[in-house]
Amino acid sequence: MTKVLVDTNMLIYSVQKREQRHKKAVETIEKLVNEKRMVISAQNLAEFSRVVREKAEPAVDHETVKEYLFGFMKFSTVLEYSGTTVIGAVSLSKTYGIHFFDALLAATMQENGVKEILTENEKDFAKVKWMKATNPFK
Repeated sequence: MTKVLVDTNMLIYSVQKREQRHKKAVETIEKLVNEKRMVISAQNLAEFSRVVREKAEPAVDHETVKEYLFGFMKFSTVLEYSGTTVIGAVSLSKTYGIHFFDALLAATMQENGVKEILTENEKDFAKVKWMKATNPFK
């Protein structure tokens, strides 16, 4: 079965119970976990941590953030990236006209043979010709 990278916005919705997209995010992630197809990047973990600590209302405490991170890591494959990945991201950003951090996810996926991303940000990721961007909220 093919792996699917779960973008940061999906991870955030999955823990924000008051968020209207919470239920769909949880259902979608649970399905991927049960099928053993869920992949995340170390970048997703970092972005998730920053958003729920610094931008969420109310902010999530440090210990709870760590519990969420351990849970995501336990039930998915975590993709790492390197300096070479960053160089590839610079090229992808220029080629497809996408933000650097979206390009870094794309480069990480490309290095690991992952061709689909589950994201609300399908507009930007759809520019990357070899990638399928799926928005579960549509």
